[in-house]
Amino acid sequence: MTAAQRALAVPLALLASAPKPAVPPGRFGDLVITHASVLDVRAGVVKPNQRVRVENGTIVSVAADDGSPAPGALDARGRLLTPGLIDAHLHLCNILGPPSCVAPRETPRVLSMRPDSIAEYRKILAAQYLPYGVTSVRDVGASERYLPMLLAWMQRSPRAPDFFPVGADLISHADDHVPAPWQVEVADSADAARKVREYYAKGIRNIKLYWRLREPGLTGGLLEAKRLGMNVTAHVDFGVVKVSRALELGLTNFEHLLGWIPEVLPPERVDSVFQVVGARLRTAPDVYPGFFYLAVPMQWSLIGDHHPTLLALIDRLKAAGASVTPTLHVFAQGLGLSWFESRPRAWQEDTHRWSARDRAEAIAGYRIMASYVKRLYDAGVRLNVGTDTADPGKSVLAEMLLFHDAGIPMVGVFRAATLDTARGIGQEARLGSIEPGKHANFVLFDGNPLANPRDLLGGKTVIKDGVVQLP
Repeated sequence: MTAAQRALAVPLALLASAPKPAVPPGRFGDLVITHASVLDVRAGVVKPNQRVRVENGTIVSVAADDGSPAPGALDARGRLLTPGLIDAHLHLCNILGPPSCVAPRETPRVLSMRPDSIAEYRKILAAQYLPYGVTSVRDVGASERYLPMLLAWMQRSPRAPDFFPVGADLISHADDHVPAPWQVEVADSADAARKVREYYAKGIRNIKLYWRLREPGLTGGLLEAKRLGMNVTAHVDFGVVKVSRALELGLTNFEHLLGWIPEVLPPERVDSVFQVVGARLRTAPDVYPGFFYLAVPMQWSLIGDHHPTLLALIDRLKAAGASVTPTLHVFAQGLGLSWFESRPRAWQEDTHRWSARDRAEAIAGYRIMASYVKRLYDAGVRLNVGTDTADPGKSVLAEMLLFHDAGIPMVGVFRAATLDTARGIGQEARLGSIEPGKHANFVLFDGNPLANPRDLLGGKTVIKDGVVQLP
């Protein structure tokens, strides 16, 4: 076993399925794809019999196939060719430790930052994503100890997803909270701006503001990031800063739907739900299996599927040109509503001991939450695909199917998972559509998920930077 292998803190068995490049390391691909049915996500149409030419990993032309000889071309035989999929919400702690984002923080795994170790960890990232057609990913909070790895992964590679880090999540100090490894405290508005400048100087172009960041810090970080032309997203929640207020401050990218609940329910109503759920689920002191996954849907049931405050909020999001990353699979997977169940990372996510009543109430509340995702889509608010799970590549496909289950047509689902998410992470100029000048990241499906959504889960050829990934 090499030093790099000993340094790995996750099972190396994952490396066995890591995609292998069809070209030597460091080179991007030259490729011609013929007779492809190209999904134009911008226009929402499929263009039949197209020829896509790639040079040095970049799309140079997309045009009707004239049938002229193209030696060595990849013949799509009429199959659907889509842009590579994008995950806007990964936490590396879910796949590389400590052992997970919700595990006890007293014994975090410490990853080696040796160059050979960083390269091995990236193989694990690739194995999690590329086989499922996910070719780009944004990490939304990692330990600053791992900055050498985050910055190294920003270097584009045909063997791994395009990687866009935010650094650590920015939070304010609280006497009752010990910062998690992927969080960093800022003292005030000026300190938040200083941290943003520090990340910018390192080459980071995305920033994540967490719900524990009070308004002065949020404002300082947001304004400085916007001044520098950076992309900002935030998880606002628990009424520390409300979504409506964050919009007033100029924030336009929001993670999760959880932050909507304080717009409607007063704290005492939220606390009453917590008390009811806690009494039902308590199995030992401070142990409430699946607490979060029952409490949140019950709160949505109290809100209902046609609350005027939330409908008005959707209109405001649209007017502001905002985007939302719903992360539906996080809830649906424990309720039997997703195509697979992510493994529980700790007792907080274990729903297997629930009663039939608990499960039925959670499903009813989830469906109300999902109905607002459809309302966002109908209103023209951009949706991003994000996972926030320990098996993120599979979860991207699950999230897409859950969007469709909520009533969004598959053409719209693909736009969300590609062009709109590219814009959500500040990368629309390079990613998200099959157009000249963009990275040659594609998925060629054996079936047609536009006609049969479950074909998302079927056979596919994944192309990263013009390089066909081998199984």
